[in-house]
Amino acid sequence: MVLPGPGRRCALSLVHARAAQAMAAADSTSATLRRRDLCSRGIRLAGKMRSDVIDLLDTYVERQGLDASASVAAVEGVPTAAVERWDEQTGTQRLLENLAAYRAFRALLAQMLEEQREQLGEADTALDRALAAVLLQVSAFAYHLEELLRLESRGPPSEEGAGPPPAPHLGLFERKLRGLGVLRELAQWAVRSARDLRQLAKPSPGSSSAPSPAESP
Repeated sequence: MVLPGPGRRCALSLVHARAAQAMAAADSTSATLRRRDLCSRGIRLAGKMRSDVIDLLDTYVERQGLDASASVAAVEGVPTAAVERWDEQTGTQRLLENLAAYRAFRALLAQMLEEQREQLGEADTALDRALAAVLLQVSAFAYHLEELLRLESRGPPSEEGAGPPPAPHLGLFERKLRGLGVLRELAQWAVRSARDLRQLAKPSPGSSSAPSPAESP
């Protein structure tokens, strides 16, 4: 039986509405799976980065003639990993704070690498290579965070005017201590980043999807 004009139009509208709902649900599921995949890979990246930064700290202390237990004051331009009311932050807040931190570390490590080369030239290639390798990891992690922000339906903020303050005019020993402070804080950020990404990967309330396996940094 062929439906009359108005009835047929209503039936077609219902079919289209259900198809649109099905497509929206599929898009939502795809975005959720994509987010979990990015978070899982980010957790692994953060774990590898922390391990490499710890190794770099040992090399840095040895090659710079520093005491591993030396007390270092807060360094201007180095973001602090510690945060109050961590559990109250939204996913977007976590990503934005992480991105701001790693963009700052990227610039700070580049400064350290330049100072290292000016100080020792090619005399300490092991430390030079280790710094360069961590710098690459920090840059890759910042890009990874930008991808996650795009998935949150907002692009990453512009970097214009967001760099760290100009490198202060410090003596050689003060520069060494500043570098130690940068690396210590970076190691702390790697721990926080893994924690933030685990939180972000958790299913939303009411979701029936199983969470992805936890991964350790």
